[in-house]
Amino acid sequence: MNFPRFAYNNVKRNARAYFAYFLSSAFMVMIFFSFAVFIFHPAIQDTEMHAMTRAGMKAAEYVIFVFAFFFVLYSISVFLKSRNKEFGLLLMLGAKPSQLNRLVFLENMIIGAGAIFGGIGVGLLLSKLFLLLASRVTDTEELPFYWPVRAALLTTGAFALLFLSISVLTLLFVRKRNILELIQGSAKPKKEPKASILLALFGIALLTVGWMALQRESIDPLALFVAAGAGIAGTYFFYSQLSVLFMRIIKRNRAFVWRRTNLLWVSELAYKIKDNARILFLITVVTSIASMSVGFVLSINQETRALYADNPYAFELSVSEKDDLEADKQAVDNFVSERGFDNYKAEEVREMYVYLQGDGAEQIGILIPASDYTKVFSTWETPAFEAGGGNAETLLLVPDGSTWRDRPSAGGKAALLGTESSFTVSDTAGGKTFTAVSYAPVLVVTDEAFEAVKKQLGEETHASTHVYYTVPGWGESDTLDSSSKEALIGSEMQSWWTSDQGSGDRPISGSMSVRSASYMNFKQQVSVLGFIGVFVALMFSLSSASFLYFKLHSELTRDSQMYHSLSKTGLSIGEMKKSATLQIALLFFIPIAVSAIQTFVVLNPILKLMSISNVTVPVLTTTAAFLAAQAFYFFIVRNRYLNRLKKVMV
Repeated sequence: MNFPRFAYNNVKRNARAYFAYFLSSAFMVMIFFSFAVFIFHPAIQDTEMHAMTRAGMKAAEYVIFVFAFFFVLYSISVFLKSRNKEFGLLLMLGAKPSQLNRLVFLENMIIGAGAIFGGIGVGLLLSKLFLLLASRVTDTEELPFYWPVRAALLTTGAFALLFLSISVLTLLFVRKRNILELIQGSAKPKKEPKASILLALFGIALLTVGWMALQRESIDPLALFVAAGAGIAGTYFFYSQLSVLFMRIIKRNRAFVWRRTNLLWVSELAYKIKDNARILFLITVVTSIASMSVGFVLSINQETRALYADNPYAFELSVSEKDDLEADKQAVDNFVSERGFDNYKAEEVREMYVYLQGDGAEQIGILIPASDYTKVFSTWETPAFEAGGGNAETLLLVPDGSTWRDRPSAGGKAALLGTESSFTVSDTAGGKTFTAVSYAPVLVVTDEAFEAVKKQLGEETHASTHVYYTVPGWGESDTLDSSSKEALIGSEMQSWWTSDQGSGDRPISGSMSVRSASYMNFKQQVSVLGFIGVFVALMFSLSSASFLYFKLHSELTRDSQMYHSLSKTGLSIGEMKKSATLQIALLFFIPIAVSAIQTFVVLNPILKLMSISNVTVPVLTTTAAFLAAQAFYFFIVRNRYLNRLKKVMV
């Protein structure tokens, strides 16, 4: 038997241990290949239309490749540690260290080659389905099947380089120990896990710093960097120090520990948490990143859908120069008339941008005269305006989720910067429909007060006229199909008002906001991010389960010896199952609980700055999805693990 054959037989004999690693690696290759198939598709290769989609796919390729590198490196290191006894026997039988290194190198390359060809093969079989799904989700034209030669070459080259690099690096893990240490392997008794109170307090301090960095009024890149660094480091100390201290506290509760088989799983879990601190930390970080990404996409999607559903206007025209207003309105009227609908309603509202004075940062606001406000307040679902004594009072409208700290309440004063005007607020209001129309606080004042402020600002006046168009029958649903009349005409209108005519002039001098075009644009962007996020999150989830499977399999020999000895003293199979199941469940689900807390802590302040207040539902949805996936993996691993332990019970 030659040496390559010996390496192949080794892989085949350890198929049970290598299965999860091979499956995860092949899955990564398949996802990488599928994204490459989309990127190199001839139908979108030279189009600007799908630039954002291709950019997102390319970003996903980099994420997958970088993650795959660390995943493979960690997996191989775990396997090599579990095979110390095997390496010791080979050295005792006369194998040279160079031959041992060659054996490890060949085994890694065999598994890597199998993962590459298996992943590309499955990806090729599913490529038509992937292209169909990608075109549907990203709302693009259906992409036909083609032979993805470039995608296959890129995938083969990238992962061949990855497995080759890892195979070379893994030679560093084969430490030069004496034969006795290698043969003893995991038979040596473990020391009792210890923790440092100072390091535990340091971990708590890091987590506190990360939380405080996200509680500022404005979150800049530095604050995000501090929060990420402190949170990740604090998570590591949570598992390596705080969890050990927590287990020591539990062990001091004798009434609990000495009840039935609690002593068995508490003692074992104390060792397992300490031994698996790095893997639990890695799983938590990976799951948190995936949960935050998916939760962010769900929140944006939810907000985009709400803004469309709450916006009562099909499109809006904004004109700064009064002399251009009639011409622009006529151009819009001609456009919609040519498309066959005249039953729309237009409402003109004069608006002026001002700065509201406060103790904190300046807050931009919008001034509206009362006569124009009476045309729209019922549509905005806001209170009617009633001028107070001396015509000096004003109605203040504030969008939902506004972060304006110094906003006055009813009876308070609203002062305008650059003017001598100050208004007494008669009432404050807001609402979903109004929030979809305006992004800034609105002050409704009398017509006389509006003209007085305009005169005081003089040349610095930023006034415009908004024309709000309502089309009956449009916007009645919470969602919009790309083939609907509103979506088709809206897309055409968006292209029309932004295009240049033959003379070089645009059809209108002002600007427009088209509800359907904005919604479809955001929907496509969110769909692309969601499509990428789901596949990357699925890869992270599968890899996380593989991490735990590797660790449990490496500890299986020692656990088998322990339960075999305990079965001789009367431990039943049922008690063994209960103890082992509880230990495995805690290892599987603790990272999910920690990542859910981290996701909520991070997303809540970030999304609030984007005026998105409903964070709970997206976070719970994401957590539930990861919990369901982890539960599926848990039952598979648990059954395989318990079946092995049952064989050693007396």
